[in-house]
Amino acid sequence: MKKLTRFLTALLLTFALFAHAEMVDTYAFKNQADRTRAVELAKSLRCPQCQNQNLVESNSPIAYDLRIEVYKMVDEGKTNQQIIDTMTARFGNFVNYKPPFQWNTALLWLLPILLLIGAFALILFSTKKSEEAPKPLENQPHTAPKEEKSAVKFETKSAIWVFAILLILPLSYYFSLDRFERVQQGEKEMVELANKKADTSMVHQKEDMVLKIQNKIREDVNNPELWAQLGDAYMQNDEFDHALIAYSNAEKISGTTPAILGLKVTALYYQAGQNITPQIQQIMDEALKQDKHEISVITLLATEAFKNHEAEKAKAYWQQLLDSGNAAVDRRTVIQRIKMIDYFEKGQTSQ
Repeated sequence: MKKLTRFLTALLLTFALFAHAEMVDTYAFKNQADRTRAVELAKSLRCPQCQNQNLVESNSPIAYDLRIEVYKMVDEGKTNQQIIDTMTARFGNFVNYKPPFQWNTALLWLLPILLLIGAFALILFSTKKSEEAPKPLENQPHTAPKEEKSAVKFETKSAIWVFAILLILPLSYYFSLDRFERVQQGEKEMVELANKKADTSMVHQKEDMVLKIQNKIREDVNNPELWAQLGDAYMQNDEFDHALIAYSNAEKISGTTPAILGLKVTALYYQAGQNITPQIQQIMDEALKQDKHEISVITLLATEAFKNHEAEKAKAYWQQLLDSGNAAVDRRTVIQRIKMIDYFEKGQTSQ
Protein backbone atom coordinates (compact mmCIF):
# COMPACT_ATOMS: atom_id res chain seq x y z
CA MET A 1 0.00 0.00 0.00
CA LYS A 2 2.83 2.38 0.85
CA LYS A 3 4.35 1.77 -2.60
CA LEU A 4 1.10 2.75 -4.32
CA THR A 5 0.80 5.90 -2.20
CA ARG A 6 4.38 6.91 -3.02
CA PHE A 7 3.74 6.28 -6.71
CA LEU A 8 0.63 8.49 -6.79
CA THR A 9 2.26 11.20 -4.69
CA ALA A 10 5.31 11.31 -6.95
CA LEU A 11 3.07 11.46 -10.00
CA LEU A 12 1.08 14.38 -8.62
CA LEU A 13 4.23 16.23 -7.57
CA THR A 14 5.70 15.73 -11.04
CA PHE A 15 2.73 17.45 -12.65
CA ALA A 16 2.51 20.13 -9.98
CA LEU A 17 6.15 21.13 -9.88
CA PHE A 18 6.95 20.98 -13.59
CA ALA A 19 8.44 24.32 -14.62
CA HIS A 20 9.30 25.88 -17.99
CA ALA A 21 11.72 28.50 -19.23
CA GLU A 22 10.20 31.43 -21.09
CA MET A 23 11.19 32.96 -24.38
CA VAL A 24 11.66 36.71 -24.36
CA ASP A 25 10.83 38.74 -27.47
CA THR A 26 11.92 42.28 -28.11
CA TYR A 27 8.60 43.34 -29.61
CA ALA A 28 7.90 47.07 -29.38
CA PHE A 29 4.46 47.51 -27.79
CA LYS A 30 2.65 50.82 -27.51
CA ASN A 31 2.53 50.56 -23.73
CA GLN A 32 3.33 48.21 -20.84
CA ALA A 33 -0.31 47.19 -20.41
CA ASP A 34 -0.42 45.80 -23.96
CA ARG A 35 2.85 43.95 -23.36
CA THR A 36 1.53 42.32 -20.19
CA ARG A 37 -1.77 41.35 -21.83
CA ALA A 38 -0.04 39.97 -24.94
CA VAL A 39 2.41 37.83 -22.97
CA GLU A 40 -0.32 36.44 -20.69
CA LEU A 41 -2.49 35.69 -23.70
CA ALA A 42 0.38 33.92 -25.49
CA LYS A 43 0.91 31.83 -22.34
CA SER A 44 -2.71 30.67 -22.53
CA LEU A 45 -2.25 29.34 -26.08
CA ARG A 46 -0.59 26.00 -26.79
CA CYS A 47 2.15 25.52 -29.39
CA PRO A 48 0.61 23.27 -32.10
CA GLN A 49 3.90 21.47 -32.75
CA CYS A 50 5.20 21.05 -29.20
CA GLN A 51 4.49 18.73 -26.29
CA ASN A 52 2.62 20.72 -23.65
CA GLN A 53 4.37 24.06 -24.21
CA ASN A 54 2.67 27.39 -24.65
CA LEU A 55 3.64 30.00 -27.23
CA VAL A 56 5.93 31.83 -24.81
CA GLU A 57 7.79 28.73 -23.60
CA SER A 58 8.37 27.14 -26.99
CA ASN A 59 11.27 28.11 -29.24
CA SER A 60 9.90 26.35 -32.34
CA PRO A 61 9.50 28.44 -35.53
CA ILE A 62 5.71 28.08 -35.62
CA ALA A 63 5.43 29.13 -31.95
CA TYR A 64 7.54 32.20 -32.67
CA ASP A 65 5.40 33.14 -35.69
CA LEU A 66 2.17 32.67 -33.74
CA ARG A 67 3.58 34.55 -30.76
CA ILE A 68 4.46 37.55 -32.92
CA GLU A 69 1.04 37.31 -34.59
CA VAL A 70 -0.63 37.46 -31.16
CA TYR A 71 1.50 40.48 -30.25
CA LYS A 72 0.52 42.24 -33.47
CA MET A 73 -3.18 41.56 -32.93
CA VAL A 74 -2.92 42.97 -29.40
CA ASP A 75 -1.13 45.99 -30.85
CA GLU A 76 -3.99 46.41 -33.33
CA GLY A 77 -6.46 46.63 -30.45
CA LYS A 78 -8.15 43.25 -30.80
CA THR A 79 -9.69 41.72 -27.69
CA ASN A 80 -8.46 38.51 -26.08
CA GLN A 81 -11.53 36.63 -27.26
CA GLN A 82 -11.06 37.79 -30.85
CA ILE A 83 -7.47 36.58 -30.81
CA ILE A 84 -8.42 33.23 -29.23
CA ASP A 85 -11.19 32.80 -31.79
CA THR A 86 -8.68 33.41 -34.59
CA MET A 87 -6.32 30.77 -33.23
CA THR A 88 -9.00 28.16 -32.51
CA ALA A 89 -10.50 28.68 -35.96
CA ARG A 90 -7.11 27.80 -37.41
CA PHE A 91 -5.90 25.04 -35.06
CA GLY A 92 -9.01 23.91 -33.17
CA ASN A 93 -9.64 23.95 -29.40
CA PHE A 94 -6.39 22.05 -28.85
CA VAL A 95 -4.46 25.32 -29.09
CA ASN A 96 -6.39 26.75 -26.13
CA TYR A 97 -5.17 25.79 -22.65
CA LYS A 98 -8.65 26.70 -21.37
CA PRO A 99 -10.93 25.18 -24.02
CA PRO A 100 -14.69 25.82 -23.80
CA PHE A 101 -16.72 23.13 -22.04
CA GLN A 102 -18.20 21.23 -24.98
CA TRP A 103 -18.95 17.56 -25.61
CA ASN A 104 -15.65 17.12 -27.45
CA THR A 105 -13.64 18.91 -24.73
CA ALA A 106 -15.46 17.44 -21.71
CA LEU A 107 -12.73 14.86 -21.17
CA LEU A 108 -10.12 17.61 -20.88
CA TRP A 109 -12.08 19.12 -18.00
CA LEU A 110 -13.31 15.95 -16.27
CA LEU A 111 -10.33 13.61 -16.73
CA PRO A 112 -8.14 15.10 -13.94
CA ILE A 113 -11.08 15.00 -11.50
CA LEU A 114 -12.06 11.47 -12.48
CA LEU A 115 -8.49 10.24 -12.17
CA LEU A 116 -8.12 11.87 -8.75
CA ILE A 117 -11.39 10.39 -7.50
CA GLY A 118 -10.44 6.98 -8.92
CA ALA A 119 -7.01 7.09 -7.29
CA PHE A 120 -8.41 8.00 -3.85
CA ALA A 121 -11.17 5.41 -4.19
CA LEU A 122 -8.57 2.78 -5.01
CA ILE A 123 -6.45 3.80 -2.02
CA LEU A 124 -9.48 3.78 0.28
CA PHE A 125 -10.63 0.39 -0.98
CA SER A 126 -7.15 -1.07 -0.61
CA THR A 127 -6.78 0.32 2.94
CA LYS A 128 -10.22 -0.90 4.00
CA LYS A 129 -9.54 -4.37 2.64
CA SER A 130 -6.25 -4.53 4.52
CA GLU A 131 -7.94 -3.52 7.79
CA GLU A 132 -10.77 -6.02 7.37
CA ALA A 133 -8.43 -8.91 6.61
CA PRO A 134 -8.42 -11.50 9.49
CA LYS A 135 -5.32 -11.65 11.58
CA PRO A 136 -3.30 -14.85 11.24
CA LEU A 137 -3.58 -17.41 14.05
CA GLU A 138 -0.53 -18.65 15.87
CA ASN A 139 -1.23 -22.25 14.89
CA GLN A 140 -1.46 -21.24 11.18
CA PRO A 141 2.02 -20.07 10.35
CA HIS A 142 1.58 -20.32 6.61
CA THR A 143 -1.52 -18.09 6.39
CA ALA A 144 0.17 -14.72 6.99
CA PRO A 145 2.73 -15.00 4.22
CA LYS A 146 -0.03 -15.97 1.79
CA GLU A 147 -2.18 -13.01 2.81
CA GLU A 148 0.78 -10.62 2.62
CA LYS A 149 1.62 -11.99 -0.79
CA SER A 150 -1.99 -11.51 -1.87
CA ALA A 151 -1.98 -7.92 -0.59
CA VAL A 152 1.24 -7.13 -2.42
CA LYS A 153 -0.19 -8.66 -5.59
CA PHE A 154 -3.35 -6.56 -5.20
CA GLU A 155 -1.33 -3.38 -4.70
CA THR A 156 0.77 -4.19 -7.75
CA LYS A 157 -2.32 -4.78 -9.86
CA SER A 158 -3.84 -1.56 -8.52
CA ALA A 159 -0.74 0.43 -9.45
CA ILE A 160 -0.74 -1.11 -12.93
CA TRP A 161 -4.42 -0.25 -13.39
CA VAL A 162 -3.87 3.34 -12.26
CA PHE A 163 -0.91 3.71 -14.57
CA ALA A 164 -2.87 2.17 -17.44
CA ILE A 165 -5.78 4.55 -16.88
CA LEU A 166 -3.43 7.54 -16.72
CA LEU A 167 -1.84 6.42 -19.97
CA ILE A 168 -4.70 5.00 -22.02
CA LEU A 169 -7.41 7.62 -21.43
CA PRO A 170 -5.32 10.66 -22.39
CA LEU A 171 -3.87 8.82 -25.38
CA SER A 172 -7.33 7.72 -26.51
CA TYR A 173 -8.61 11.25 -26.34
CA TYR A 174 -5.41 12.59 -27.95
CA PHE A 175 -5.75 10.36 -31.00
CA SER A 176 -9.49 10.98 -31.24
CA LEU A 177 -8.81 14.64 -31.94
CA ASP A 178 -8.14 15.99 -35.41
CA ARG A 179 -5.08 17.75 -34.05
CA PHE A 180 -2.65 16.81 -36.77
CA GLU A 181 -5.05 17.73 -39.55
CA ARG A 182 -5.82 21.05 -37.92
CA VAL A 183 -2.14 21.76 -37.25
CA GLN A 184 -1.21 20.88 -40.82
CA GLN A 185 -4.04 23.04 -42.09
CA GLY A 186 -2.94 25.89 -39.85
CA GLU A 187 0.69 25.54 -40.93
CA LYS A 188 -0.38 25.47 -44.58
CA GLU A 189 -2.38 28.66 -44.07
CA MET A 190 0.61 30.29 -42.37
CA VAL A 191 2.93 29.29 -45.23
CA GLU A 192 0.45 30.58 -47.80
CA LEU A 193 0.07 33.81 -45.85
CA ALA A 194 3.85 34.20 -45.57
CA ASN A 195 4.28 33.52 -49.30
CA LYS A 196 1.53 36.00 -50.10
CA LYS A 197 3.18 38.61 -47.91
CA ALA A 198 6.55 37.88 -49.52
CA ASP A 199 5.09 38.16 -53.02
CA THR A 200 3.28 41.36 -52.09
CA SER A 201 6.43 42.73 -50.52
CA MET A 202 8.44 41.83 -53.64
CA VAL A 203 5.91 43.52 -55.90
CA HIS A 204 5.97 46.61 -53.72
CA GLN A 205 9.76 46.64 -53.75
CA LYS A 206 9.80 46.45 -57.55
CA GLU A 207 7.18 49.18 -57.81
CA ASP A 208 9.13 51.32 -55.36
CA MET A 209 12.28 50.80 -57.43
CA VAL A 210 10.49 51.99 -60.59
CA LEU A 211 9.14 55.05 -58.76
CA LYS A 212 12.57 55.92 -57.34
CA ILE A 213 14.21 55.73 -60.76
CA GLN A 214 11.39 57.75 -62.32
CA ASN A 215 11.88 60.46 -59.70
CA LYS A 216 15.60 60.53 -60.46
CA ILE A 217 14.88 60.83 -64.19
CA ARG A 218 12.62 63.83 -63.53
CA GLU A 219 15.63 65.53 -61.99
CA ASP A 220 18.05 64.42 -64.75
CA VAL A 221 16.02 63.56 -67.83
CA ASN A 222 19.04 63.32 -70.15
CA ASN A 223 20.87 60.65 -68.16
CA PRO A 224 21.05 57.50 -70.33
CA GLU A 225 22.14 55.32 -67.39
CA LEU A 226 18.97 56.18 -65.47
CA TRP A 227 16.83 55.28 -68.50
CA ALA A 228 18.67 51.96 -68.80
CA GLN A 229 18.10 51.31 -65.09
CA LEU A 230 14.42 52.08 -65.55
CA GLY A 231 14.31 49.56 -68.41
CA ASP A 232 15.94 46.93 -66.17
CA ALA A 233 13.35 47.61 -63.45
CA TYR A 234 10.54 47.15 -65.96
CA MET A 235 12.14 43.89 -67.13
CA GLN A 236 12.01 42.55 -63.57
CA ASN A 237 8.28 43.30 -63.55
CA ASP A 238 7.86 41.58 -66.95
CA GLU A 239 6.74 44.92 -68.42
CA PHE A 240 8.62 44.46 -71.69
CA ASP A 241 6.81 47.22 -73.61
CA HIS A 242 7.77 49.84 -71.02
CA ALA A 243 11.30 48.43 -70.87
CA LEU A 244 11.68 48.90 -74.65
CA ILE A 245 10.55 52.52 -74.36
CA ALA A 246 13.08 53.17 -71.59
CA TYR A 247 15.92 51.50 -73.55
CA SER A 248 14.95 53.45 -76.67
CA ASN A 249 15.15 56.72 -74.72
CA ALA A 250 18.59 55.71 -73.47
CA GLU A 251 19.62 54.99 -77.07
CA LYS A 252 18.40 58.41 -78.23
CA ILE A 253 20.56 60.10 -75.62
CA SER A 254 23.76 58.04 -75.76
CA GLY A 255 23.53 56.77 -79.31
CA THR A 256 23.42 53.18 -80.58
CA THR A 257 25.89 51.20 -78.48
CA PRO A 258 26.34 47.41 -78.26
CA ALA A 259 25.13 47.48 -74.64
CA ILE A 260 21.91 49.31 -75.52
CA LEU A 261 21.29 46.98 -78.46
CA GLY A 262 21.81 44.00 -76.15
CA LEU A 263 19.27 45.34 -73.66
CA LYS A 264 16.73 46.07 -76.39
CA VAL A 265 17.12 42.66 -78.00
CA THR A 266 16.63 40.94 -74.64
CA ALA A 267 13.38 42.82 -74.07
CA LEU A 268 12.22 41.96 -77.60
CA TYR A 269 13.15 38.29 -77.07
CA TYR A 270 10.97 37.92 -73.98
CA GLN A 271 8.25 40.06 -75.51
CA ALA A 272 8.13 37.55 -78.40
CA GLY A 273 7.71 34.64 -75.99
CA GLN A 274 11.41 33.67 -75.98
CA ASN A 275 11.61 33.33 -79.73
CA ILE A 276 14.25 34.79 -82.04
CA THR A 277 12.45 36.74 -84.74
CA PRO A 278 14.15 38.18 -87.87
CA GLN A 279 14.15 41.62 -86.18
CA ILE A 280 15.85 40.19 -83.11
CA GLN A 281 18.43 38.34 -85.22
CA GLN A 282 19.23 41.56 -87.09
CA ILE A 283 19.78 43.53 -83.87
CA MET A 284 21.94 40.75 -82.42
CA ASP A 285 24.11 40.69 -85.53
CA GLU A 286 24.56 44.46 -85.30
CA ALA A 287 25.50 44.30 -81.60
CA LEU A 288 28.01 41.46 -82.13
CA LYS A 289 29.50 43.30 -85.08
CA GLN A 290 30.38 46.16 -82.75
CA ASP A 291 31.32 43.93 -79.78
CA LYS A 292 31.65 40.16 -80.24
CA HIS A 293 31.55 39.66 -76.44
CA GLU A 294 28.42 41.75 -75.77
CA ILE A 295 27.06 40.24 -72.53
CA SER A 296 23.30 40.48 -73.08
CA VAL A 297 23.46 39.04 -76.61
CA ILE A 298 25.79 36.14 -75.67
CA THR A 299 23.61 35.37 -72.65
CA LEU A 300 20.53 35.36 -74.87
CA LEU A 301 22.22 33.01 -77.37
CA ALA A 302 23.26 30.65 -74.55
CA THR A 303 19.72 30.66 -73.17
CA GLU A 304 18.26 29.91 -76.59
CA ALA A 305 20.74 27.07 -77.19
CA PHE A 306 19.99 25.51 -73.80
CA LYS A 307 16.25 25.81 -74.46
CA ASN A 308 16.74 23.92 -77.74
CA HIS A 309 18.75 21.17 -75.95
CA GLU A 310 22.01 22.24 -77.61
CA ALA A 311 24.11 21.76 -74.49
CA GLU A 312 27.56 22.05 -76.04
CA LYS A 313 26.56 25.20 -77.87
CA ALA A 314 25.21 26.75 -74.68
CA LYS A 315 28.40 25.82 -72.81
CA ALA A 316 30.49 27.45 -75.53
CA TYR A 317 28.55 30.72 -75.24
CA TRP A 318 28.83 30.75 -71.43
CA GLN A 319 32.53 29.93 -71.66
CA GLN A 320 32.88 32.85 -74.05
CA LEU A 321 31.44 35.11 -71.35
CA LEU A 322 33.99 33.81 -68.84
CA ASP A 323 36.87 34.28 -71.28
CA SER A 324 35.81 37.82 -72.18
CA GLY A 325 37.28 39.21 -68.96
CA ASN A 326 34.37 41.64 -68.66
CA ALA A 327 33.91 42.69 -65.03
CA ALA A 328 30.15 42.97 -65.57
CA VAL A 329 29.84 39.20 -66.13
CA ASP A 330 28.28 37.34 -63.19
CA ARG A 331 30.94 34.64 -63.20
CA ARG A 332 29.39 32.65 -60.37
CA THR A 333 26.05 32.31 -62.15
CA VAL A 334 27.72 31.41 -65.45
CA ILE A 335 29.88 28.73 -63.80
CA GLN A 336 26.82 27.26 -62.08
CA ARG A 337 25.05 26.99 -65.43
CA ILE A 338 28.02 25.23 -67.01
CA LYS A 339 28.14 22.79 -64.09
CA MET A 340 24.42 22.21 -64.48
CA ILE A 341 24.91 21.21 -68.12
CA ASP A 342 27.76 18.87 -67.12
CA TYR A 343 25.47 17.30 -64.52
CA PHE A 344 22.71 16.71 -67.07
CA GLU A 345 25.18 15.26 -69.55
CA LYS A 346 26.55 12.82 -66.95
CA GLY A 347 23.01 11.76 -66.10
CA GLN A 348 22.17 11.07 -69.73
CA THR A 349 25.44 9.13 -70.19
CA SER A 350 24.76 6.90 -67.17
CA GLN A 351 21.33 6.07 -68.55
